[in-house]
Amino acid sequence: MVQAPVRTTNGAQEAASKASTRRRLSMAAIGGLIAAFGLDLFLVPSGIIAGGVTGISALASHLTGLHTGMFLFALNLPLLLLAYRRSNREKAVIATVGLLTFSVCSILFFPIPALIDSKIGSAGIGGIFLGLGIGIGLRYGVVLDTLQMPKIPQQLSQLLTRLKLPYVHIMINLLVLTLAGLLLGWERAMYSAIACLMALETGRVTTSSLPLKREVRIRSISEAEIRHTMKAIMGYDPQSAHAEGEGANHGDAAHSQQLVYRVHILEMPRFKSIVFSLDPNAEITIIQK
Repeated sequence: MVQAPVRTTNGAQEAASKASTRRRLSMAAIGGLIAAFGLDLFLVPSGIIAGGVTGISALASHLTGLHTGMFLFALNLPLLLLAYRRSNREKAVIATVGLLTFSVCSILFFPIPALIDSKIGSAGIGGIFLGLGIGIGLRYGVVLDTLQMPKIPQQLSQLLTRLKLPYVHIMINLLVLTLAGLLLGWERAMYSAIACLMALETGRVTTSSLPLKREVRIRSISEAEIRHTMKAIMGYDPQSAHAEGEGANHGDAAHSQQLVYRVHILEMPRFKSIVFSLDPNAEITIIQK
């Protein structure tokens, strides 16, 4: 299904962009709240951990008696800074809001005892809520746990590849579960593995139920400027670019270029606003896939 080129005023697009940002901030907070609910009202009180940084934080909390939320923030923040160091400020702020909500809610929930006594029930329900919260965050471009997710962020994946550590997140998950077995007992490690699997599967279902990105094709005579600005402001590189010698209906057809991007649906208003500010005559085609 192909949507015809759409043009709106800059004022309307700015309003849509602000609404999109507010929506993402709200969903970041909701995702953090749900993840903390599963972690600190089911898993941690039952002595069960999950994988990733969340599991490391829960294990550290069990050993030290300190709040899980303190470790969540301290361990996730450096990885988020590495992952988003080249992204625009808005992405970094939204990611930080999600992480802060997760950490603060975890601290607030910490004194509350487990809602159910069953270990297997706590592992299953806690893992589902944890995965749901992380998945909601991912759907809106927010990372609540940089290692415990179906697919780690592209920026972090590229960093690990450059460091020749493409599978480090898998190794860390296995190491965390092994440490849980050694320190907490193998029965709790088994429940922890169940919680980890439930979190991963719930996160996968949450993020894959609907496509989060659209293919966007831009036809413009300002190809170089659009390419440079998108990279600088939004961190997007075009998937492809080629000359449009035929069919261009504005400017010099010989100099018209087509750029192809994959854009998150919540960033679409801002993306289009930037394109039209650089070339008011640009044509944007959005392909639903």
